[in-house]
Amino acid sequence: MGNCSNVDGNDDLESGIKEHSYSEQERGSKSKNNAIENAMRQYERHEKRIIKLLLLGAGSSGKSTLFRQIQHIHTNEQKKDSHALSSTQQENLRSLIRYNCISQMVTLLQKSVMLSDPPYNLQQCALDAKQSDDENVDTEQTQKAITLLLDFAKKVNQEYEPHNLQSWEQLTQAMKYLWRLKAVKATFDHRQFFSLLENMDYFWDKLDDVMQETEHAQYLPTLQDTFNARTTTSGILENEYIIQGIPFYIFDVGGQRNERRKWIKLFDLVHAVIFVAALNHYSCVLFEDETCNAMKESIQLFRDLINSKYFNKQYTRFILFLNKKDLFIKLLQEGVYLSLCFDASQGWIEPMWDGTDANPYNYRPITEDKDQDAIHFDQCYNHAIDFISAVYQKQALNQAKRIYVHVTDATDRDLIENVFWDVQDIAIRANLRRGGLF
Repeated sequence: MGNCSNVDGNDDLESGIKEHSYSEQERGSKSKNNAIENAMRQYERHEKRIIKLLLLGAGSSGKSTLFRQIQHIHTNEQKKDSHALSSTQQENLRSLIRYNCISQMVTLLQKSVMLSDPPYNLQQCALDAKQSDDENVDTEQTQKAITLLLDFAKKVNQEYEPHNLQSWEQLTQAMKYLWRLKAVKATFDHRQFFSLLENMDYFWDKLDDVMQETEHAQYLPTLQDTFNARTTTSGILENEYIIQGIPFYIFDVGGQRNERRKWIKLFDLVHAVIFVAALNHYSCVLFEDETCNAMKESIQLFRDLINSKYFNKQYTRFILFLNKKDLFIKLLQEGVYLSLCFDASQGWIEPMWDGTDANPYNYRPITEDKDQDAIHFDQCYNHAIDFISAVYQKQALNQAKRIYVHVTDATDRDLIENVFWDVQDIAIRANLRRGGLF
């Protein structure tokens, strides 16, 4: 018998095996592709739901305090009372506050000398008994207090913790003595001529608490101390919150000039820019340039941002926070007029603020009638707020573009909580508009 051979049958079998193999591979490949596509769709849906908020503004405007307030409001483990701070946070904050108290007191003493000399010639700022009109100035005692302060200030780090309780107590008494001097207080009242960390009077008025250090007791910063403490932001800080089921990404950035080049990396797909402008900055100078008025810098920065090509006119909302209203109120009550910034003599073009007695909105106390004085101050305050708000809003080249304005105090938790509800609503509406749903 001959050999049996079925070549065609073998070819069909091999072909069937290959086809089956290919179909299995294709199904596996399709399954993987479907999984990838599903994952991508889920990611895209998640990205579309994210609300991106930027906190922008010039240095010392209060962005970081606002950032911390939002963090406290939307983080469950942090409450309203002082116990919200962990022991590590309290320790770090204590060192920072003590460092600021010592270093800024040195700055104040240096500026006392500057202001008592030409071209200022403010003799009320003179620490020398021969120049000062303060009969309580004791040149020898003042010199001892300054020397003791400078010895501590020579430290190159912020670890201002006592190693000798006796010398620490001497430092505390020296600082209290210097802060009581009329010359030092007068220098503080003329801080529009130099850069000084804000809210320092809040801490200098409670030096017994801030510097408390005994065998049985130690200063523990409160939550309110946290919001009044000033620290410079460097780089970019980010927090994520889930609010009403919607993810919010909030970014805080350094506001000083050398920090702003880092901002541009955040400008993509922004739902809302919260521009923080400090109301009291009309009477302040920049930390990085004491020849420049801080509010003028802020106004120019706002103009650059609101007219920037990087922010989609249709989808990005601009929210203006006129911040630090508490410090603004103090300045108005002290008779510091807006003409300090908005006047031709200060290089300002328009609109002008009349700094003469002819302007009824330059606050002058009505001492004989407290009720009328309160009404008068409210009128002056409201007119000043409207004026500053209008100046910022006029910076938009497209005047049809809506700018949402809020007057705020970043240290006031309840106020920020209420205002931030409005911000959330504005941002959510912007996101719906971007998705074509609003």
